[in-house]
Amino acid sequence: MKYPIFYNAFILVFTLTLLNGMAFAGQTMTLEQCLETGIKNNPSLKAAGLGVAAAGHDIKAARADFLPAVSSGYSYSMLGSISSKGPTETDYLDQESRTFNIKMTQILYAGSRVVNAYGKAKILEQAAQAQMDLEKLELIYNIEITFYRVMKARQDVITVTESVNRLSESIKSAKAFFEKELVPYVDVLQARVDLADAKEQLGIAKNNLNRERVALFALMDLPLDPDMEFSGGQYNTVTDDPSFESCLQQAFENRPDIKSLEYQLDAANKDAGIAMGKYMPMVRLDIGYYDQDRDYDKPGTSISGDYDRDQRNRYWSTGIYATWDMFDGGRSWYEKEKYNAQASKIKSLIKEAENMISTGIHKALYSMSEAQQRISTSGEALIAAKEYYEMEEKRLNAGLSTVPSLLDAQYRLIRAQGNQTRAVLDYQLAKSELKLMTAEK
Repeated sequence: MKYPIFYNAFILVFTLTLLNGMAFAGQTMTLEQCLETGIKNNPSLKAAGLGVAAAGHDIKAARADFLPAVSSGYSYSMLGSISSKGPTETDYLDQESRTFNIKMTQILYAGSRVVNAYGKAKILEQAAQAQMDLEKLELIYNIEITFYRVMKARQDVITVTESVNRLSESIKSAKAFFEKELVPYVDVLQARVDLADAKEQLGIAKNNLNRERVALFALMDLPLDPDMEFSGGQYNTVTDDPSFESCLQQAFENRPDIKSLEYQLDAANKDAGIAMGKYMPMVRLDIGYYDQDRDYDKPGTSISGDYDRDQRNRYWSTGIYATWDMFDGGRSWYEKEKYNAQASKIKSLIKEAENMISTGIHKALYSMSEAQQRISTSGEALIAAKEYYEMEEKRLNAGLSTVPSLLDAQYRLIRAQGNQTRAVLDYQLAKSELKLMTAEK
């Protein structure tokens, strides 16, 4: 989109006026520095990063199921016989028993449950990363729009301050003309009323600036610093609008919330696979080493005399075992159906998110186009309003105009300035909205 020469000249003058009007005290932060600080300090973003780290540990935990499990045990027991009848059973004689074992178990087949659990853990880490990216995107958006509002509020303070100064001079002129009996006293009163109103608007503008500054410091997680100033940077930059199709394609490729929903869909499908895997047999390999020691209180007796009953056995064993839950009352089946229903729900949420993004892109593009037109027309109006005020001021000094006419010119000038700053802010807000919708980096 091309703009007339006077518009480009106005943008340059407006930018210089904005920068010159800023009282840079202490440190100055640009928008880029605000974004870097916010991304570094924001607690919500830090929490999201910890969520990604936790999901990474879940992957390692799920991966452990592919490896063998090793366990060991030790037991000590004492047995005291109270009475016995019949043939001697050595297991029930007075004795002390010590047993040690170490066993390794390796799952050979689990109906894809282990594979699906590991795949789900990896997907959930990606979903956590996408959620973190979404929070980062929203934080950038909030910092940007708050920064632009700070710049607009600052310009409002400058504009209203200039208005107060002009009205103060108007009162002086009105008094001088009244003393010469060139204007009625009502003109002086009207100038005083307008000055009081301008001072009230100045107080409102300063309060609004302070409120926006507080919001910006909160987003950066910094203590409020009254000496901190913010530089406008590219506040007044206007660019050509991209096409809707390119924005929509970029959004569908990059939006973290769509990616997060797609990961959740994959995770639901993995859960359904895990549920159905419970109907399959589980096969495991066991390898163990055992050391059993029995110490009897009394020796054994035979026709050849007493003999030592104590016995110690050391042995190892290995085997493959299979278990199969044949029926569970339909629990696993309904669990699978639950995850299938969740998958269908997530598909609907993806469609809803795509529609929301499409609508948001349309709105942002329309708002940008409308704001561009307002910037152009308000620029013309501002140039005319300045010229009108200057001419009325000269005519009043020459005795060719009246104080009310000058006050009317003053009103038109401040209104034109307000329309201009509002149009610039609306353009930047719409531009930030478009960046949010398309996940532009």
